[in-house]
Amino acid sequence: MQLTLKEMRIREIVPEDIQDVVRLLEATGVFQNYEIEVADEVIQASIDPASGYLSHIIVNEENRAVAYACWGPTPCTTGTFDLYWIAVHPDYQKSGLGRQLINFVEADIRPKGARLLLIETSSYSDYECARKFYASSGYKQMAVIPDYYRQGDHKIVYGKNFV
Repeated sequence: MQLTLKEMRIREIVPEDIQDVVRLLEATGVFQNYEIEVADEVIQASIDPASGYLSHIIVNEENRAVAYACWGPTPCTTGTFDLYWIAVHPDYQKSGLGRQLINFVEADIRPKGARLLLIETSSYSDYECARKFYASSGYKQMAVIPDYYRQGDHKIVYGKNFV
C-alpha cells in the first residue's frame, strides 16, 4: 500500500537507518558499488553533527527509509551549500518525495545564510532523470567538466541562487 505524502514524514537519520538507506541506494540501480560505499561513509559521518553533513530521510508507515538526502555547507565558502545525495526508492519515484526532500533542504539552508546550492551529477544516461529533476526544481546547469569521472563521463554542476 502506497502512502500519501501527508502520511510520510521527514526526519533526521539515526544509526539504525543506515542499512535501509544503503538498500535504498542499491535499489535505484543507478549507483555503482563504489558510489554506494562512499555514500555509506557519508551517511555514517552525518550521524556526528560535527561532520558538517546533514542527512534526512522520508519514512513510510513502517518507519523505513524510502527517500534520502544529504547536504551541507561547502568548506571555504560563505553561503554556498552542496547537495551531496538525493535518492528515492524506485517504488516511490514520481510521487513527489524528491521534490518534498529538495524543498526541505532549501528550507533548512535559507536561514543559515544560503546564497547558492550546488548539485554535481554525471552525464551518463543513467542520470538523465536526475538531471531533468534538478532542472524542473529550478536548478540551472552552471558547469560541465569534460571527462571528469572517466573518459566520456562529464561532471555536470547544477545550482540555484537564493539571493
